[in-house]
Amino acid sequence: MEIIHYIVIIMTLLSSLASLLQRDLIKCIILSGFAGLCMAYLYYALLAPDVALTEAILGGAILPALFAFTVRRTQRIDE
Repeated sequence: MEIIHYIVIIMTLLSSLASLLQRDLIKCIILSGFAGLCMAYLYYALLAPDVALTEAILGGAILPALFAFTVRRTQRIDE
């Protein structure tokens, strides 16, 4: 494995953990979308381009957009 793969794995883990620890939902959505794009890269590096394309479309674009739309449509209560 090349060094870039290890960097992407670490970025995936850090962005996933950061999204779990966020209190702001929009930041959580952005970080989880970034983790999805990192996973898409890892799938592509593992020679699974069909899975990578599906992950990039769903995990990196459609689901974060739907979550952001849902958060914007609901009432936000700041503490």
